[in-house]
Amino acid sequence: MKIKVIVTVCITIVLVFVVSVVVHNHRETTQGVGLSVAAEKNLRSLEEHADMIIHATVNGDYKMEKQVADAENDVYQIDRVYTATVEDRFKEPKGAQYTNGDKLDIVYPVGFKQMKDGTLEEDLHQLSDGIIPIETGEYILFLDKLDGKFYFSNINHVYKKGNSKKYHNISTDSVPYITEGNLSK
Repeated sequence: MKIKVIVTVCITIVLVFVVSVVVHNHRETTQGVGLSVAAEKNLRSLEEHADMIIHATVNGDYKMEKQVADAENDVYQIDRVYTATVEDRFKEPKGAQYTNGDKLDIVYPVGFKQMKDGTLEEDLHQLSDGIIPIETGEYILFLDKLDGKFYFSNINHVYKKGNSKKYHNISTDSVPYITEGNLSK
């Protein structure tokens, strides 16, 4: 777990540096300036790398939040924060006990903006080529906990419930669907 946090912090520092250089040197909109995380090849690997796995109902509405990414260059990370209601738990962080009905905020970093003359610029420098639309519905969520907040463990794996018992990956074709029965408990 400590290695995962150290790696995440190092990646964030490198990402902030790259984004601050891009934002400082380019004024036009850039797509996909952020870190590209590879999709997992199988469900077991996805389960291993997530701190928490839950079945949840997600409200598709989100609030936008910003946090300082690079104070020297006035660069802010822009996040979408969704509310998820826990329906079932498959894996939890050590020492955590969530119950059905608990509400969790799920943070989805979508990009960076620069502050100019006290106002955030309109252009969003996206972290990936596209922002995954998280709509209201039931999901199996693979999450990581960092600094008390929950983030998608791998944005290439967002599973929304379809018409059957299958949860379909709405992000990529990697591990295209799962069922609750496939998950370890």
